Amino acid sequence: MQLAACRPIRVLAIAVACTALAAPVTDARAQDNPASSPPPNAVGTVAVADVTAHVTHINPANNEVTIRGPRGESTIVEVDPDVGDVKKLKVGDEVHISYKGALLLSADKVATKGVRSRVETESTTPAQGGASTRTRHVEVVATVQKIDRKKRLVTLRGPEHTVIVEVSPDVPIEKLKVGDSIRANYVSATAVQITRNGTPIQ
Repeated sequence: MQLAACRPIRVLAIAVACTALAAPVTDARAQDNPASSPPPNAVGTVAVADVTAHVTHINPANNEVTIRGPRGESTIVEVDPDVGDVKKLKVGDEVHISYKGALLLSADKVATKGVRSRVETESTTPAQGGASTRTRHVEVVATVQKIDRKKRLVTLRGPEHTVIVEVSPDVPIEKLKVGDSIRANYVSATAVQITRNGTPIQ
């Protein structure tokens, strides 16, 4: 489908390895232990959320899991195969999960309302010790549903589901408003550790 020409807010071209936030963010959506520290296998410097949550949906094709946190919020988290195998989970399981939240890299306003599209790409980033991490980039035409300017969080409604993304310091959040249709590029939330009953899901 041909999308209407977009009026750019700002296009950000950065490497995944450079998606560090300006400062650690306390994630009110998914942190049940503020004193906890990121697990030793956390990659990069993006803030990591720690939460005990219940599994509400499993997507084995993408190794993704949807979790409902202690406040009733839902989050879709990609699980690296080296971290865990979601096929070993079932809906209703209680899990403890540490994950890097979704990070918005760019946002371009589009004139056409109600148009939805979604494209996913994957990239592999070398890590220490000869390992590598897989990162999923999502480009989606979505509607801005909610903006928390203090915490720099934006809720986007896309063609498949609604997602809360943290806005990169390089993206001018002040130019966004509720109801905007935007073409957004973001890095999906990624688990760095997931356990059930204290045992890793492997």
